[in-house]
Amino acid sequence: MGPLRYLAFGAGGVAVASLVFVVLSFIVSANYEAATGYFERWIIRATCEQYEVQGTVRSAVGAPIPYAVIEVAYRDERLSTRSNTDGSYVVRAAEPECDRVAPANVTVLVVAEGFRPKRQTVPFSTASLDLTLDSQDFRP
Repeated sequence: MGPLRYLAFGAGGVAVASLVFVVLSFIVSANYEAATGYFERWIIRATCEQYEVQGTVRSAVGAPIPYAVIEVAYRDERLSTRSNTDGSYVVRAAEPECDRVAPANVTVLVVAEGFRPKRQTVPFSTASLDLTLDSQDFRP
């Protein structure tokens, strides 16, 4: 009788845990959005678009610019990073864009010592962006 009792307790525990999970899922889904189903919400979150852009920062003669500050701004988000010693950089948002439509454009600002700052507006969907900075003593 002893092993059967453990089996019954184990099965009962799994049933109670499953019931608690279903109830909590229902509470969360009722508060989220009534028009979207349970499975649809999981699919939407799994396929959300997370902003990322990468590229290189170079001088007008093609030399890489290390430690340049790259800042990307859209909506109320401001993402920033520094370029590596080879001029490469990657800017990635911490959270994916799930609940809102992605903006049409983002503003990129690049600042490096000895070079003129550069501001550029690019489409949100741009995944690769190579930037060229002019030196401070550049005269057009």
